Amino acid sequence: MSKKIETTDYQIGSVLSEIIRPKFPIIFLLVVLCFAFFLLGFFTFFTAIFFIVIFTVVLLAMSSDDREALEFYKNQEESKSKDISEGLNKLKTIIEAIKEPTILINENDVILIFNQSADKTFFSSIAKDSLLNSENEIPTGLRIQTIIRSTLLLETLNLYKNSQKNSIEKIEIILPGEIDRSYEVDISRVPNFSKDEFNYLLMFRETTEVKKILTLRSEFIANASHELKTPISVIKGIAETLEKYGDEDKEASKDFLKKLIDQSNRAQLLIEDLLSLNQAEMRQHILPENEVNLMKVLDNVFDGLNELAKKNKIKLSKELEKKEYLIHGDENDIRIAFVNLIENAVKYNNTGQSVNIKIFENDFKIIFEVKDDGPGIHEDHLSRLTERFYRVNSDNKKNGTGLGLSIVKNIVSRHKAQLEIESKLGIGSSFSIIFNKIWSVVSIKRYFIKLSHNLYKNFILKMSL
Repeated sequence: MSKKIETTDYQIGSVLSEIIRPKFPIIFLLVVLCFAFFLLGFFTFFTAIFFIVIFTVVLLAMSSDDREALEFYKNQEESKSKDISEGLNKLKTIIEAIKEPTILINENDVILIFNQSADKTFFSSIAKDSLLNSENEIPTGLRIQTIIRSTLLLETLNLYKNSQKNSIEKIEIILPGEIDRSYEVDISRVPNFSKDEFNYLLMFRETTEVKKILTLRSEFIANASHELKTPISVIKGIAETLEKYGDEDKEASKDFLKKLIDQSNRAQLLIEDLLSLNQAEMRQHILPENEVNLMKVLDNVFDGLNELAKKNKIKLSKELEKKEYLIHGDENDIRIAFVNLIENAVKYNNTGQSVNIKIFENDFKIIFEVKDDGPGIHEDHLSRLTERFYRVNSDNKKNGTGLGLSIVKNIVSRHKAQLEIESKLGIGSSFSIIFNKIWSVVSIKRYFIKLSHNLYKNFILKMSL
C-alpha cells in the first residue's frame, strides 16, 4: 500500500506565463496604433487588421526560441515525473517483497508506503476503518506515531535525522497491548526522488518469542541448578562420611550406601526429566504430522507401569475398545505424556486403591483419561500443578522431580490438544488429554450412523410421551 502521489503542471504554466507576458505591451501598442491610424483615415479597417495579424505573427516567430525552451522544460519535467513515479513503484515493490513489517516515512514522519506484513501487524481492523479512505489508501498526513506509539522510536528518529548518518540505526522497542510485543527496528536513510530531502525506512523484526525463550531458558537453568544442588550435596556429604568413618561401622555404612544410591537415582531422574522438558520446550513450535495409534502407544507402556503398580500395591486397569485411535502426533512424546500421567497416579495413590485408564471417542475428539480413587488434590493447587518444580507436598517421600506435569503440558500444547485436571479431596483425581481425531471415510461413516441412531432414538422417545 502507498500514498497516492500526483504531479501537477503548475511549473509549466508558470513558465508559459513568463514567455507570453512580455509580449502583451507590444501587442497592445500595435492594436492601439492601428486603431488610431484607422480613425485618422490612414488605414482602412481591413488594413489595420492586416497589420495587427502580420506583427503578431512576427512577434510569435521571434518567440520560437522561447517555445523551444518551454518544450524542453516540459519534456524535462515529464521525464522527472516519470522517473519519480518509476522510482516509487520500484521502492514499493521492494518493500512489499520484504517479509518483515516495513514502513517508509518522510522527513515529517508522514507514512508514504507500508507492506502487507506491516498492515497485518500494526493496522488493527478498527484502526483501518477509521484511518484509511474508501480506496484503502493512507490518508494524507497520517504520521507514524498514530500507528506505532513508541517514545523511544520517535526520539531515535529525530536523533538519526539530525546526525546525517548513512549507516543503519538499530533499536529495540516494546509496544504495549493485551500482550506486550517487543521489536528490533532498523532505521535507514533513503533518497527522496522529488526533493533534496530524505525518506526513512523502518523495518521491524518481532523478538517477543525469542526473548520469551531466552527468559525461559534462564529460569530453567536457575531452577535446574537449584534442584540439583540438594542430591549432589547429600551425595557429597555421604561420600565424605563413608571415607572418614566407613570402616568403623559396617551397618551404618550399608545405610549410607543405600542413601547414596537413592540420591544418585534422584539426581539421575531429575536430569532425565530436565532433558525431557528442555526437548519438549525446544520443539514447542514444530507441529508433529506423523500418524499415531494411541492404542498401540498405551499397550507399549502399560506392562512396565503395571509392574510399578504391583510394587506399590495399586490395582491398575484399562478400559478400551479394540479399535484404532488415530491422531497426528509424535509417538515418543505421547509415550512420555502417558507414562508421566499413569506414573503419577500410581505413585501418589494409597495402598490398595485403583487407577483406571480409558481411551474413548467423543464426537470429533479422542480422549485419554487416567482416573484414580486416591486422596485427591485441594483446589488451591490445581492451577499450579503444571508449573515447573511445583509439588503439592514437598515433604512426601514419594514426590518426584516436580517436572512431570510440566512436560505433559508442553507435549499437549505441541499437539494442539487440551489437558484437563479434575480432583476432589477424599474422592480422587482425573487427568485427561483431549486429542483432535484423524477423520477417515470409515470414521465419518461411523459418526453419521451414530448420529442418525441418536436422532431416531430421540424421535421415538418424543413420540412415546
